[in-house]
Parts: sequence; C-alpha cells; structure tokens
Amino acid sequence: MQEVKVTVLGGIISDEELQMYINRGRRQQPRNELVEITVKLDGDFVDIDYKYANHIMPQRFSIGGDMIIENFESLNSAKQAEFLDKTTNDVSGCGIL
Repeated sequence: MQEVKVTVLGGIISDEELQMYINRGRRQQPRNELVEITVKLDGDFVDIDYKYANHIMPQRFSIGGDMIIENFESLNSAKQAEFLDKTTNDVSGCGIL
C-alpha cells in the first residue's frame, strides 16, 4: 500500500481526524487503492474528495424501481438474471429526445 497524498484547504485538522478520513476512503472502495485525498474545510462543514488508483465509478442499479443496490454481485443468481433480462422503454417517439 503506497502513501496517500493529502491536501487540506481552509484550515488545520488533527492527525487523528485526517486518519479517520483516510480510513473512510479505503472502506468506500476496499478493492481500489486510495492515492490522494483533498479535505476542504468551510466552518463546520468538510468536503472530501478521494482519488483512487483505478478510476472506478460507483455502480448503482435500480431493481424494479423500488430498490437501489451498490453492488451487482450482492444479488443472487436469479435476481442477476432478472436484471439482465430487462429491456428499456423506447422514448424516441415521445418528444423527449
């Protein structure tokens, strides 16, 4: 595991708080290496930007309009097949596009 490049803007934070943000970034994408973190302080608010070695976008799938999952592999094989068999509605004739 390589060292994480850290940039803090707008103030100073403790090493303990910074380590919590780094650990959070590693937990968010455990299979992807965290390489950089930018912490932007704004009063009581903190914006955190994480950069990973492989720029993998988080996956979100909508299942039947009532369930959102983060990870396709978390579905059992029957639900995966059901999701892959779905077809999209044709909107070309409705004036939206």
